[in-house]
Amino acid sequence: MLRGDLAADAAFPWSAGRRLAWSDFQGPPPAEGSEGARTAYTLYYAWRCHRAAFEFRAIAAFRPRQSWVKKVVLNDAVQSRSVLGHEQTHFDLAEAHARGMQRHFAGLAGPCRKTDKELTALARRLVEQEKAEQRRYDAETNHGLLADPQAAWTAAVARRLRS
Repeated sequence: MLRGDLAADAAFPWSAGRRLAWSDFQGPPPAEGSEGARTAYTLYYAWRCHRAAFEFRAIAAFRPRQSWVKKVVLNDAVQSRSVLGHEQTHFDLAEAHARGMQRHFAGLAGPCRKTDKELTALARRLVEQEKAEQRRYDAETNHGLLADPQAAWTAAVARRLRS
C-alpha cells in the first residue's frame, strides 16, 4: 500500500537488520545552528477496506535527502559514534510508534464503518503523540549530549521494539 510513497520520497523503511550509517545522511547541513545532525523520517500510513475486511499499514521510513550531518561530527570519532547512536534511537522510536499505530488500528471496532475523516483524525493524533515523545527524548537527553539519559532512552526504546 505504501511502496509508491516511499519510492517518491527516496525513503527506506526501518529494519532490525539495518542500522543507520552516516552515508544515509545525504542532505546538505545548515550553516547555522548547534545541531550536529538531523534524522528525517516519516510515519507513512494507509488503510483500505475490502468489503468488511480492514487493512492498515504503518511504516517508519528514513528520508536520506532530508537527513544531514555536519563535518565537525564526522571528524571526531567519539562524537560521530554518540551522535549516530542518538539519531538511530530517533528512528527506532519512530518504529515503535509505527507498531503502536498498527496495534491501535487493528483493535478498532468496525473500522470500515468509520469515515476517512474519522480515521485520518485518529492517525494524526497518534502521529502527534509520536512527535511529542521525540521532543521529550531530545529534551531529556539534551539532543544526546547527556550520556546517562541517552543510555536509558536507548535501552527503553530497544525494549519496546523487542516486545
